[in-house]
Amino acid sequence: MSEEHSKWGKLLIEGLEEALAYTRGEATDVRVHTVEVTARKAHLELPPYYPPHLIREIRHKLSVSQAIFGQMLGVSASSVRAWEQGKREPEGPTRRLLQIAERHPAVLKEACDEVFDAADVESAPPQTLHAPVQSPRRDRLAADTGFSRQRGS
Repeated sequence: MSEEHSKWGKLLIEGLEEALAYTRGEATDVRVHTVEVTARKAHLELPPYYPPHLIREIRHKLSVSQAIFGQMLGVSASSVRAWEQGKREPEGPTRRLLQIAERHPAVLKEACDEVFDAADVESAPPQTLHAPVQSPRRDRLAADTGFSRQRGS
């Protein structure tokens, strides 16, 4: 190896050692360059495909029913059932949530707070009441067809 290569190798090793020291918090007088990663410079892999048996396995790992698992993922129990039977496949956002549930089940449980007994939830007073939001499309449709919710108007 030439002298130039060994000098470059030494500089490279020194730089890596300095980076490790900075990462550990040992070096404070280090020049740091940060690079913003934008959509043009980044690529994110698509969430993986989940076969029926793996979806069932993830749900069993969480120890929840299909109905509760559906609520955790923001889908219906019938969707979970269809996935586990191989009749349908989960789509993008749900596949990403399944990926999180598979790798970090505690994170999904934490995001969903707690699973409550249905009897406790029904007897407890509601915490927040939301008025139904009238859809502008429904109003326009009613106006176009002459249909009114109140008869006789």
